[in-house]
Amino acid sequence: MHKSTSLIAALLALASLLVATKATAHHSFATHYDASNVVEISGKLSRVRMRSPHSFFEVEVVSDGGVTDTWEVEAHAVPILRRLGINRDTLKVGDEVTIRGPRSRRPEKLLLFGAEINTASGQQFEMLDSIRRAPENRITDTREDVEGVERMTGIWMTFITGQKVADSPMPLNAAGLDARENFNVKNNPSSECVTPNLPSLLMIPYIYDISHYRNTISIFHEYGRVSRQVRLGSDEADVTDPQYGRRTGRYEDGTLIIESAGFPALSAGLASGWDPNGNGADIPSSEQKKIVERYTVNEDGSELRLDYTVTDPVYLTEPFSARIVFYRLPDESPIHEFDCDAEIASRSTQNAAVLEK
Repeated sequence: MHKSTSLIAALLALASLLVATKATAHHSFATHYDASNVVEISGKLSRVRMRSPHSFFEVEVVSDGGVTDTWEVEAHAVPILRRLGINRDTLKVGDEVTIRGPRSRRPEKLLLFGAEINTASGQQFEMLDSIRRAPENRITDTREDVEGVERMTGIWMTFITGQKVADSPMPLNAAGLDARENFNVKNNPSSECVTPNLPSLLMIPYIYDISHYRNTISIFHEYGRVSRQVRLGSDEADVTDPQYGRRTGRYEDGTLIIESAGFPALSAGLASGWDPNGNGADIPSSEQKKIVERYTVNEDGSELRLDYTVTDPVYLTEPFSARIVFYRLPDESPIHEFDCDAEIASRSTQNAAVLEK
């Protein structure tokens, strides 16, 4: 199958998952782009803005009639682009490029998502599938005589699964359903560079660096540069950032258990619109939210399995549990800077379109 045909087929398959089932707007891929409307443009880069949480390129495209239009292309944040091999020397103003991807749902905007970028020099970069599959450079744990909680240390990464616009799998009560129903895609914390909370933060396809020193576990999240520390076997809770609660931890029977409470009330505290729990809408949390994380490692040390349970009686009828799998990466894997650009974050959010039922 020709690569262009393959891309279109993949995007059409994605479209079947991204069907709007609510009358209100949702903050997800489907509110920005029509996966069934794949276009290809060729032209010259006139502006390159590699930023986080999103990057934007502008391409001058000359039509058959000689008219020049400027197309806007949205892409991933800097850390993801770097791992794809894209840096400031890869895509420069003046470079000739061919870009394929789904077009914006807003017909007045010459905007598309750069699902596939091809340069005149023959370089090819695939954007969408890169965050929807396990990392290609995942490895097993070859360290000798490593036991206990130390087996969980290292560099890890997950990937996005189940992203669509549909009902939330969380057992929402009346307050939760009302909050979801009234979610405003153009008025949410992500547009103000607020880093996702737990459990959403755990689902982002960015690096997680877990280290262990004496009796303290440190979990560093590349996205937003969030660092959570927890002392094992202590009744005294750790608080490195009040937004992520007070934590206690213990290691028993091959499982690292972290219990967190004392969260502030947050407008996207239970789920974000892009993750599989939000499925198109942010879901708030109350000060009664609690989350328990249970980490185990598989036999060859290549997978870190997280089973979590989140409780919030203000928005949930009962506790909700799910699993996330992380894959081990080489220890030398670079951790990139993530500096959220508020103007870019807002710009991306405002590009969303209201989907009708």
